[in-house]
Amino acid sequence: MIKSIIKATTVAISLFAISAEAREMRVSSFEPPQGFYSSKILQAWIDEINPKLSEGAKFKLYPGSMLGAPPAQAELVKAGVADMALVVPTYTPGLFPMTGVVEIPGMVKTSSKGTNILNSLSEDGALDAEYADYKIIALFTTPGYRLFMTDKAVKAPEDLSGLKLRSPSKFGSTLFDMVGASAVGIPAPQVYENLERGVVQGAVWVMDAYRTFRLNEVAPYITSTHFTASPMAVLMNKRTYTALSDEDKAVIDAMSGRKTAEWIASVVDTTDAEVEAAFRSDNKVSFVDLDDDSKAAWEAALLAAPKAWVKAQPDAAAAEAVLKRASELSTK
Repeated sequence: MIKSIIKATTVAISLFAISAEAREMRVSSFEPPQGFYSSKILQAWIDEINPKLSEGAKFKLYPGSMLGAPPAQAELVKAGVADMALVVPTYTPGLFPMTGVVEIPGMVKTSSKGTNILNSLSEDGALDAEYADYKIIALFTTPGYRLFMTDKAVKAPEDLSGLKLRSPSKFGSTLFDMVGASAVGIPAPQVYENLERGVVQGAVWVMDAYRTFRLNEVAPYITSTHFTASPMAVLMNKRTYTALSDEDKAVIDAMSGRKTAEWIASVVDTTDAEVEAAFRSDNKVSFVDLDDDSKAAWEAALLAAPKAWVKAQPDAAAAEAVLKRASELSTK
């Protein structure tokens, strides 16, 4: 993984050197241009902000991992290879430790709920250290992840015993251990192939990815567990931001922070609901909706998750405080 990141960063630096005279600010996305976050979030944000900025201070999207692989995005922004990027904080374990609190089962059902948690923590100052090198444009989360299975419907935690599943993160692997499953790390574009070949028997992910990667063709069983969720961020290079005129900084400030994050969350949640509704009406895949007893069984199986998350953090006291605050916010 480290070698891949170094290689991707080296290639990106070469591209940066070639285009160093370009006046636009580079926005990196590991998704293709038609991908959900590339088209519906990043490009939409760019289209709205560019007319308000001065000449020579325009943003331009570089999609499809043109500037670097998914795990490299945060480092690309920090180094200035990208001026802004879509970042999945859990792709780089240890870099954004407190942000990962939203991965704990039961913490997040909707993007709006997770987004409120992360923005409240940020406003409290609990995330200051991990974002010290960045200008935060938006902190948000995915909705809760469903289980997508190939061969059988899953209702109870024990149904996953002995199975191999695509893991979303390091902590996701810990959660799989708790239910007797094995975690396999697979890049997003390769999930379909690995499900089809039987390398893994399932994955936890969001409905938009289910549609984008046509997982309905190979994993027709969906369990609405909200097993975990992933934090997301749009981050800007702090030096790039500081070098802008006061007028341009004011424009960016007006399109950053909680308000922008809440807009993103609304788009995410609306899309998630629309995709689920479309698949339900199509009747070509099977949904497992958990009753109260089943939900209680999942909660019991993952009861040790909060403690495991705290134990994995470098500062246990800080993690305990973040967990307490996030738990309070999750119930509101």
